[in-house]
Amino acid sequence: MKSFLLPLLSLLLILGACTSAVKQSEETPFEARELFPEPPRAEGQSDVIELRCDPIDTVHVAFIGLGGRGKGAVRRYTFLDGVKIVALCDLVQENLDISQEILQEAGLPKADIYSGPEDWQKVCEREDVDLVYVCTHWDLHTPIAVYAMEQGKHVASEVPIAISIEECWQLVNTAELTRRHCMQLENCNYDFFELATLNMVRQGLLGEIVHAEGAYIHDLRQGMYNEKTGYWEMWRLRHNETRNANLYPTHGFGPICHTLNIHRGDKMEYLVS
Repeated sequence: MKSFLLPLLSLLLILGACTSAVKQSEETPFEARELFPEPPRAEGQSDVIELRCDPIDTVHVAFIGLGGRGKGAVRRYTFLDGVKIVALCDLVQENLDISQEILQEAGLPKADIYSGPEDWQKVCEREDVDLVYVCTHWDLHTPIAVYAMEQGKHVASEVPIAISIEECWQLVNTAELTRRHCMQLENCNYDFFELATLNMVRQGLLGEIVHAEGAYIHDLRQGMYNEKTGYWEMWRLRHNETRNANLYPTHGFGPICHTLNIHRGDKMEYLVS
């Protein structure tokens, strides 16, 4: 008899809690709170949503960070017209050598090499660089991007371009003050599947979009725990150890924003997580 009463009592407690939660939610209307208010802008500072810059016939590109993402980016850029890769920067000599081989295989001239811990600053300071492409570990994405824009360079960065709200505003303020383009290269926005879906939405094939969900599932244990073939100095594992969050939500969220025309005639009122 006791073995029967215990599960029954547990069930009644759960039902009671659920009923209480439903009643409370009905009585307490949802109210969005502004947890991260927009900081004051400097006088004369304006947004860069429709920023136009003078065209560049041949874009001189510098790559900073040549790990897994960086070497792949170098290879992709060898297929682009109107591009000249002028500088490669990384702490690991093997990454520099492989990237140079990629250029040679494509019939392109070698790029200048930088390998010191602070050499990324020298790269940003070069007068012949138009675009700095950041592919380092996450901690350096914002510092490099900000410094590059301050040196008059446009910036492209791998995901995530920032790891805090404060860094996000550093990027926004620097881009607005320097009038330089600063773009997060969110690869999940521009893959075949996402662009095909976006095109279908814009063609009206899916009707009016009233609900959207996004997520990203990727088993990265091999890269995080393998000291020989994994991430340099286990940097990614450290982020997973010390941060409790979706570390790059734009993989799922970015395509949804494109579909819903966020910043292109619509905006988010609130975000729930």
